[in-house]
Amino acid sequence: MTNQLNEEDTDVDVFEQPESVKVQVADPSQAWVSLPASTMLTVEEADQLLCWRDASIITIVGERNGGKTTLVTEIYGRFLHGAFANTYFCHSLTLMGFERKSFHSRAESGRSYPDTDRTSAQDGLRFFHLALSDETDLLRHDLLISERAGEVYREIRDRPDRAVDMIEICKAATIAFIVDGERVAAPRKRAEVFASVRNIVRVVANSGNIAAHAQIQLVVTKFDLLDGVDKTEARDALATFEQSIESMLSGKFNIEVFHTAARALHPHSEPAQGLALLLRTWLKAKPPEDIRNLSIPELTDEFDKLLLRRIVQ
Repeated sequence: MTNQLNEEDTDVDVFEQPESVKVQVADPSQAWVSLPASTMLTVEEADQLLCWRDASIITIVGERNGGKTTLVTEIYGRFLHGAFANTYFCHSLTLMGFERKSFHSRAESGRSYPDTDRTSAQDGLRFFHLALSDETDLLRHDLLISERAGEVYREIRDRPDRAVDMIEICKAATIAFIVDGERVAAPRKRAEVFASVRNIVRVVANSGNIAAHAQIQLVVTKFDLLDGVDKTEARDALATFEQSIESMLSGKFNIEVFHTAARALHPHSEPAQGLALLLRTWLKAKPPEDIRNLSIPELTDEFDKLLLRRIVQ
């Protein structure tokens, strides 16, 4: 068939398009979006968070098996049941990190008793992230809680110079020194744990690495193991030790003492003892930093010099 222009009409099959004009089918594997790992934050990832959130760094310092990780995971576990310490759970970038550390404390793990996944020295410095909202004003508070193996803190007793390089100490809004209540309850281990904590506190305090506004805390874990008449001597020894630490830091830092029992290790004790009060202190507003008399680095870039001239004018 031809039209008036003597052009031949051809039937076009829309289902038989040339290869060049066929719609490319997307690769199904490319349709997936990679989600954040939600594990522990590295130092670099924590710095990225600090660029857009005014988070408080909480540094937990203590030896191995002292209850550092359990203290933090049990605070997280309280929010699985609802509000805690007059705050609501708001957000976390490390949910998988919390869950991995908490798994061995749950019945689904199949363990006969609760435990906490240990932190390896090879992991280096990591951070838990926890964002909470106050019940009254719903203001958000972000916490970055340090996680480092206890072996590293034990080493600074013999190598005090290492405390100077610990970034979690110099940037901390709160430094919590852990005292293992289980070792305090054991007469043969009591003097050892007191000496170890005293040396760690002394090294960190003398490092010159603590910010002026940082609050210093002495946190006794597993305090429920010190209950009972038969533990009177242990409690008296602990009170004497706490006074000695306060005297040692007198004139340098103010120190607060907290007695906690994250898990119910004693048959007649309740879990999460003292955690609410401790958490509230971590959520205190940070005092504004004094920006007066700051030393200005040498400016070599012309744009920096121009900006400085505008500020001075």
